[in-house]
Amino acid sequence: MQIFGKFDLFCRRLIKLIDMFSTIDQFTSLSENKLEGMNSLIEQFHKIKQDFRLRNHDLLDYHNNKFDRDYVEFNVRISDLEGCLQQFINQSFENISSISHSLHLLHKFQNILQRESLKSDLDSKLNIIFQNYGLELEKVQQLYEKQKHDPPIPRNLPP
Repeated sequence: MQIFGKFDLFCRRLIKLIDMFSTIDQFTSLSENKLEGMNSLIEQFHKIKQDFRLRNHDLLDYHNNKFDRDYVEFNVRISDLEGCLQQFINQSFENISSISHSLHLLHKFQNILQRESLKSDLDSKLNIIFQNYGLELEKVQQLYEKQKHDPPIPRNLPP
């Protein structure tokens, strides 16, 4: 039983490491894409990562409880950073008026973001974009219905 207990502890450590490295990978790819206005978030991430590195943990030593405490602190700081990232994403979509630009930005974020909390919010953004697209189509249809019998003719053009 003791062998399997040690193996279980080791597996838990590996799960934590996979989570941590996927988070680091996500924010690293976010920093490589150079989105405007993200500099402060990227700097915060690099500080969090550097603070964790300075602790010099043996990552595979599952007996070391200091790693577990530092891992929890890392996750708390990352979740705060993700909250700021969520605000940045919301602000970015509020400032865009074009549907094509919104879809382009959404595609960029979908390629970068890997964590479920951020992906679920992007799915809701997609619904909002398509609702706006439907409203835009209704406006075009109303304009067409209004002007189909007497279309406006620009000046200096033949009839």
